[in-house]
Amino acid sequence: MKTIHSINKWSFIITLILYTTVIGGLLAQMALGVIQVVLGVIILFHWKKLSTKTKRHLLMYWFIVLTYGLLWATNMFNTWKTSSMVMDPYILFICIIPMLIASYSVYITYQSKININEFKPSYI
Repeated sequence: MKTIHSINKWSFIITLILYTTVIGGLLAQMALGVIQVVLGVIILFHWKKLSTKTKRHLLMYWFIVLTYGLLWATNMFNTWKTSSMVMDPYILFICIIPMLIASYSVYITYQSKININEFKPSYI
């Protein structure tokens, strides 16, 4: 789980750095989303090792990700798109909400890393 958290944390940090150029950040954000979904599936394979609190967070994460994905699939976000992108709610849905979901994923991987390491004997 240390490796999963490290990959997630550094992918998130690199995405934030690339947001200094908006286009780079948006492209990195798409890659970050793929990475985090794959890592989320990997964490599901360790379900029995997770604490109840981490399981709840993971279920909430998947609910949020699936809801967000369904909104994109139904093209719901494009109904709010206007001609001027200044102070547009569309920016909220394309930039800010995905990064909030990503930060929640980093938190979950951190919690799962701590949780699973607690079960290891001290001599390992």
